[in-house]
Amino acid sequence: GRPQREEYDKLEKSSATCHTDPLMMTLVIEASEQRSVGTGHVPGAYLHAYMKDFIIIKFVGPSVGILCTTNPEYRQYVTIEKGQEVLYMQLRKALFRCIISALLWYKLFASTLQQMGFEINPYDTCIANKTINGKQCTITWYVDDVKVSHAEKSVVESVIGAMNKPFGGLNPTIGDTHTYLGMDIKFNKDKTVTIRMRQYVDKVIASFSEPCPVTSSTTSPARGNLFTVDTMSPKLGKDKAALFPHCVVKLLYVSKRCQLDILLA
Repeated sequence: GRPQREEYDKLEKSSATCHTDPLMMTLVIEASEQRSVGTGHVPGAYLHAYMKDFIIIKFVGPSVGILCTTNPEYRQYVTIEKGQEVLYMQLRKALFRCIISALLWYKLFASTLQQMGFEINPYDTCIANKTINGKQCTITWYVDDVKVSHAEKSVVESVIGAMNKPFGGLNPTIGDTHTYLGMDIKFNKDKTVTIRMRQYVDKVIASFSEPCPVTSSTTSPARGNLFTVDTMSPKLGKDKAALFPHCVVKLLYVSKRCQLDILLA
C-alpha cells in the first residue's frame, strides 16, 4: 500500500544498509580499542519476516510439480492455463525481490536488537550500540551480513548467541581475520586494520578475461591518456558491452573500500 511505500522510501533515504564511511569508522574503532570481533550471515533473512500486504504469487510449469511433491495437498489447487500447470498461492513471508521485503526484514531485525537493549544509531540506522560490562558493544549490518564487536570475546559470543535464537544459523567467525562484504579484514596487534579485496578483484579480472584476455599488468590504471576520448574506436560487441558496466560497478565497489587509487580511473 501507499503508506508502506512511503515508509520504504523514507528508510532508503536514511540507510537500509550500513553506509561505507560509518562501516569503515567501526572497523577503525574496533582496531584502535582492540575489540573482539565476530561476523556472520543470517540465512534466508527475508523469510523471517511476515508479509503484511495481500500478495498473490503465481507458479507455472515445473515449479508446480516441485511444490506438490513437498506438499501433496497443493495438488487440489492446481489449474491448467494454456496447457501448463498453474498454482496460485498467497505469500505469507517476505520474499526476495518484493519491494516491501527489505523494509519488513529491516524492521524485524532492528526491533529485535532494540528488544535486546540496543540503541539504533541516529546517523546510520544499520548500526546499533549497547553498553555491556562498562564497554560499548556495536552491531553493524548490511542487509543480512552482521558484524558484532566488544572488548570481551564472551560478550560477542553471547550477543551472537542471542541473535541465533530468533534467526538461527549465523555460523559466526570470531577472531582477528574476517571476510565481510567481499573485504578480507585483518585486525593487527599495532591497533591498525588492513583491508584487502584480492580474491574479489581476481574474480572481476577472470570474468573480463573470457572475451578480453588480460595478458599484462600495470602499476596504475590511470595512464597518460586517461582523459583522451578516441572517437574512432569501434563499438564493443554485444557480449563485451554487457560485461563492461558489470565490471565497472564491481571495481567501483572495490574503489570505495580499499583501492582508492583506482577511483578516478
